[in-house]
Amino acid sequence: MREKIIFTEEDRIAIIAPHPDDECMYAAGVLLLASDRTDIFVLTDGSHGNRNCSIEEEAGIRKKQFDAEMEYIKPHAVHWFGIEDTKLSENTWIVHSIDFIPYTRIFLPWIESLHPDHRVAAKMCINEIRKQGCHAECYSGEIYKPFPSPSHYIDITSLAEEKRRLIRFHEDQTALEEVVLSLNAFRAAQMMYMPECKFAECYDKIRIWENENANNKKR
Repeated sequence: MREKIIFTEEDRIAIIAPHPDDECMYAAGVLLLASDRTDIFVLTDGSHGNRNCSIEEEAGIRKKQFDAEMEYIKPHAVHWFGIEDTKLSENTWIVHSIDFIPYTRIFLPWIESLHPDHRVAAKMCINEIRKQGCHAECYSGEIYKPFPSPSHYIDITSLAEEKRRLIRFHEDQTALEEVVLSLNAFRAAQMMYMPECKFAECYDKIRIWENENANNKKR
């Protein structure tokens, strides 16, 4: 049975967004429930997200759309790195400037995501979290590819339309809107013991230190 994620006033939260829209695609529930305690780290400029625009044009469009979303949601802090989209694997150094220690919860893309930038972002952040000795609770979020067996969820039934609103700030990416919300509806439908839940964001807890200890034993 999946465990419900419940935020407290003491939480300090980080969301890692490989592109400027991933934060609302996989973690809108976090933003809508705890924006005042949430810092967002956007790693790339999203400039390869629209083949009908030049890279330079798309970078400007994506930044403007992201800024509009942030003005609406008003998170605690936003950190924009602006690495060129698709070049994240060449710039893994950027995570060294992120101090993970203060956070109690960290939300990351899935290391087995369909998008290579998502996979790179997850891997380099997990490595840095270990290096810093951070013991925050860490969760992978799903966007297009579902987890085999998620461990946690956030019930976003009452927030689904607000999630839709956040996604629509990213006007040239709204083709993904129904994909993402359909996944959320599917996840809710799986929870037959909670018929009142119609939309759910699912997460898988990352057992960072257990995995590291296992790796150490193999050496």
